[in-house]
Amino acid sequence: MKDPNRGFLATRGREGDGGAKALAAWYERLRGIVLRNTEPASRSFRYMSRLIERDFPVAEKGACLAFSSTDSDEVSTDALLMLAYCLKSELESRVLLVDARFRDLDEGLTGRLGLLDLPGFAEVMAGVAAEGPGLVHATAVDGVDILPAGGLAQTGPAQADRARLARLLGDARAAYGHVLVQVGPVLKDTRSVVTVAQADATFLLARENRTFMKSLDTSRQMLLSNGVKDVRVVVTGRGG
Repeated sequence: MKDPNRGFLATRGREGDGGAKALAAWYERLRGIVLRNTEPASRSFRYMSRLIERDFPVAEKGACLAFSSTDSDEVSTDALLMLAYCLKSELESRVLLVDARFRDLDEGLTGRLGLLDLPGFAEVMAGVAAEGPGLVHATAVDGVDILPAGGLAQTGPAQADRARLARLLGDARAAYGHVLVQVGPVLKDTRSVVTVAQADATFLLARENRTFMKSLDTSRQMLLSNGVKDVRVVVTGRGG
């Protein structure tokens, strides 16, 4: 019997003007920020990429890190795109972005990069990945690819299948230096707990002077009580 997950990491370019323009817009925005070394965001994410290099050394397999915002997926989307760029430019790492959310797809990586309605993570979780072409898409940044959330995430209830998730992330870590997984707010969708439990660490993103500490602490305690061993908090600036 053919494994339905086999070959899902085959990479293809984004087709269509809308997706190409979205990817190009992201790339140009990042270049504008990162190339200005005085930009606080540039310094912060460059520094964060070096901390990740220290804490999660890449040897035979890549590092898998999960990211969630207690406020909105737009916050984690901004952070993940910037971090992916800096991991590539600072460490020369190959990076895979994985949109592992099951709701509000337009607010996350999939919507930002114009990949709505395409097969992706949800199809892998449902075991139907082999029915479509390569699910991973190249972005405008060479060496940074993305697995979108998938069209099935918008058509009905979906779950994170532990066995398929382990195979997916195992294959991804064999092919990439860093696998960055976006999940939704864990208090709003407990399905995210299954996903982050497979990562080396989970980063909770909080906005300075805007995120409620109670929701942040509750999210952290829920993850820890469900076996997520390494939970870290990152505070983003007012513009983040």
